[in-house]
Amino acid sequence: MTDPDLSAARERLRLAAETSGFTRFMGTRLKRLEAGLAEIELDLRPDLTQHHGAAHGAVVGYLADTVSAWAASTLAGDVVTSEYKLNLLAPARGEVLWARGEVLRAGRRQVVVRAEVYARSGGEDTLVAAALASITPVGGRPSRETGT
Repeated sequence: MTDPDLSAARERLRLAAETSGFTRFMGTRLKRLEAGLAEIELDLRPDLTQHHGAAHGAVVGYLADTVSAWAASTLAGDVVTSEYKLNLLAPARGEVLWARGEVLRAGRRQVVVRAEVYARSGGEDTLVAAALASITPVGGRPSRETGT
């Protein structure tokens, strides 16, 4: 992927984050974006926790789903998630949750992405979930000439 393609992907994700009320509510921040790779984070607020004080599983699932789609979009353009499998590995406690999505294979009809979700507490990261997602391109691949 060329730099203009990544610029277009960044712009698509910026617009998606600005226009998605849920993404704004969650406070999702894009931390890293490369061809086939994305990292996002959010502050773990009390309203995102369950009754034991850890992040609610839906928040962890949101991070895995979102980072998978954003990583896939760098290679496939406009996408939607068709399915994901989430393994919760440890309670997500800390100040910040962050996730990394990495494309394993990008085909014309499906992009397969591996995602990991971490909780950062006191500067230390704990792997709290692992996911495998199938992402479906819906708007065609980005044009090499226009980046869109």
